[in-house]
Amino acid sequence: MGAGDGAAPAHGRAREELCTAGGARHRPRLATRHSAVMRRAELPPSLPSTFLVEEARDRGVSPGRLRAQDLTSPVHGARARGEIDERARLRLILARVPDGAFVCGPTAALVHGMPLPRSLEVAAAARPHVAVALPANRVRRPEVVGRALAVDADDVTEVDGIRATTFERTWVDLGGSVAVPALVAAGDALISRRGPRTTAEALARAHAKAGRSRGAVRRAEALTLIDDGAESPRESKLRVLIVRAGLPRPRTNVAIRAGGRFVARVDMLFPDARLVVEYDGDYHRDLSQWSRDQSRRAELESLGYRVTVVTARDFDDPETLVRRIRRLLARQA
Repeated sequence: MGAGDGAAPAHGRAREELCTAGGARHRPRLATRHSAVMRRAELPPSLPSTFLVEEARDRGVSPGRLRAQDLTSPVHGARARGEIDERARLRLILARVPDGAFVCGPTAALVHGMPLPRSLEVAAAARPHVAVALPANRVRRPEVVGRALAVDADDVTEVDGIRATTFERTWVDLGGSVAVPALVAAGDALISRRGPRTTAEALARAHAKAGRSRGAVRRAEALTLIDDGAESPRESKLRVLIVRAGLPRPRTNVAIRAGGRFVARVDMLFPDARLVVEYDGDYHRDLSQWSRDQSRRAELESLGYRVTVVTARDFDDPETLVRRIRRLLARQA
């Protein structure tokens, strides 16, 4: 019979018979993706949450299991049970390179929590800087920036299972890749009086030890500008801008009191001019914080201080910003 005669084709009858077997309609049992997931072999308990492919194969894990979708491949030749953080990824990378390798430069700065320009931070996380000590040849792997450095044993430390250059050596190496304001911000963060991790003297010794290496001129200038009172990279950048323009060096994060009573802690103070310079980041856009800022500044002004506020947008026109501060300084209170 043709299709117009109302009879189902043979393959249609066979499908209907399957669907009505036993008198009850049901869908044919198909091997679904979900059932395949349920049948995945368990990984050996001895494998950590991140592991090398060869480790897994040594424990009998099949190539197919290593390609399963519940595993990620953070770096070539390694797997992880789900997504991992940057530190775990760095540990995997160091496990794939020669013994004794360590992260350096901007990647070491990230490990140490040192501030970096955003573009460099992103690049250093995507392709970590990994070094070996000379005379060994630099690491050649597509996922890293390979280096070979002249280092002493005391130039390398370990942080959370990651071998990295020390605070001081990292700061020295950054001199070859960042401008002076960013180098000052990194130095400020390291010697911050709120939680110092090294000293200005230790940075100066590391600079002297490095001699005329790349970035020496920038390091020398940065050493004259670092300050343990800065509390943000933007504050550091603002202070560098002020001093480089030939203006007096402000005091940083100064507590102002009246009659023995604490009034405010200000970002920068020019005592002779009784001028306060405040940097307001995005945090200060919050309405309650803005209200507190206004009350605080009103009290400072009642005590004879003048307050000028700097925002991120002001850095788009640094010459105008410097002129504003210069004019205010010229008007002695």
